[in-house]
Amino acid sequence: MNFKQAYRDGTLSAKPVHLCLIFLSVYFIFGTVTSTAQETQGILAQLNQKMQELTDGMNKAQAEQVHFLSPTAFAEASNNLQAAKEDLQKGKDVKGISKRLTTAEDELKKALANAAEARKQLPHVIQAREDAIAAAAPAYAQDQYEEAEKLFTTSMREIETNDINGAIKRGKTAEEKFHDAELTAIKASIIDKVLELLKQAKDQKADKFAPIGYEKSQTLIAEAEEILNSNRNQQATAREKAEQAEYEARHAIYLSDLVQKNRKDDENWEGLILSYENEIRKVTEEFNIKSEFDAGIAEPVKQVHLAVSALKQDKKDLSAELTEKNAEIDQLRETVSKLEGELSQTKEQEAGLKSKLEAEKRKEERIKRVEGLFKSSEAIVLREGTNLVLRLVGLSFKSGKSEIEAQYFGLLSKVQRAIREFPSAKIVIEGHTDSRGHDVANLKLSQQRAEAVESYLVANMGMDESRVTSVGFGKSKPIASNETEDGRSKNRRIDLVLEIGEAGY
Repeated sequence: MNFKQAYRDGTLSAKPVHLCLIFLSVYFIFGTVTSTAQETQGILAQLNQKMQELTDGMNKAQAEQVHFLSPTAFAEASNNLQAAKEDLQKGKDVKGISKRLTTAEDELKKALANAAEARKQLPHVIQAREDAIAAAAPAYAQDQYEEAEKLFTTSMREIETNDINGAIKRGKTAEEKFHDAELTAIKASIIDKVLELLKQAKDQKADKFAPIGYEKSQTLIAEAEEILNSNRNQQATAREKAEQAEYEARHAIYLSDLVQKNRKDDENWEGLILSYENEIRKVTEEFNIKSEFDAGIAEPVKQVHLAVSALKQDKKDLSAELTEKNAEIDQLRETVSKLEGELSQTKEQEAGLKSKLEAEKRKEERIKRVEGLFKSSEAIVLREGTNLVLRLVGLSFKSGKSEIEAQYFGLLSKVQRAIREFPSAKIVIEGHTDSRGHDVANLKLSQQRAEAVESYLVANMGMDESRVTSVGFGKSKPIASNETEDGRSKNRRIDLVLEIGEAGY
């Protein structure tokens, strides 16, 4: 039957038709809503992905100093990205959010291009700024550094506006200002402390009662300053001179005080000499040497020198013997390996499992011996995969220094014993700092401290230098929060990593 004809003739009821039409309308409306919701979810997912990509790009650019090299464009990119994130959280129109993200992306591209142009046109200016920061100019030469930084920022903005000639001209001035700030900071950190000490020495009349040491300190600090004036890159040489000058000044103050106290009564001189002889006697007694001073101190000192020389020779002989023993052990290991290989031909699976268990047992025994070497205040022994980490919590350095003090030689002797437990292991010495101070300076200091430990171990163990590597990580690998003194103390550390492998040899 024709549907329309049936409806006109009254043979088909209107109610089912109405219901059918209502059903079809609901179906189409629901389908449209569902489709729209799915499209919206897709758009939001695309926006989130784009935001994440832009965030990653901004973080990478900031790590490459782009925010300094193109401040205006980078700030525009950052502001638009942040605004897009806030609009998304508030549920605002996606078109507006998309527009902000596009603007942020364009501004980031401009910033990267500007930064590349800055590196091309002003490489020496950028390097001068980095050198000034490394010398702690923001702390030691604040006014000079801030003046240079303002000029630097202006020259970077001129790069952004394509005023290359203006940027080069202003950048040259900024470079000179950065160099001046760097030199001032270097002198402040190296020279000023000694000059203050010399002033103290003069106030205490060291120039009169200890003139040799006083004048030597003056000469050394003058030489240090001259080195810096002629070539600021020779900081290490200048610092060494300054440290010698500091010692001579302190020594002069000590001697001056001693002379002034003893000149009041001649009997004091005899007491002073007897006290020195007594200190020498304490040393000679440790070597079972009889000390007599009726002819002065030369003979007892000579005997101590001979005893020390003999100990050094003994140490050298023991080191050679240890090398020989290690060679025998290596040969025995090769023999064992060969025998195990022959055995594996007949009982491969059984021998392999047994060998692995035995190796694991030997490794565990060695690790337990290493753990038993240290007090909790000296080192923490950690296992990281197939590596054994000695966290030397008991080893400290003076602020800004990398020299190992004699009080830690005992701890480092235990470290040597731990290393000998794994004679084939590669060694990585890691230096770490807290977050205080400039990143470049922290990285350099952590490297110097790691190298100091490496040099000590190589010198005292006679092992192959290729076996040891030292690396400084600065503040990049904290193990505690840098927000507290306790956390920062934990982060300032030396970690000695023994790469013992699965077998633990």
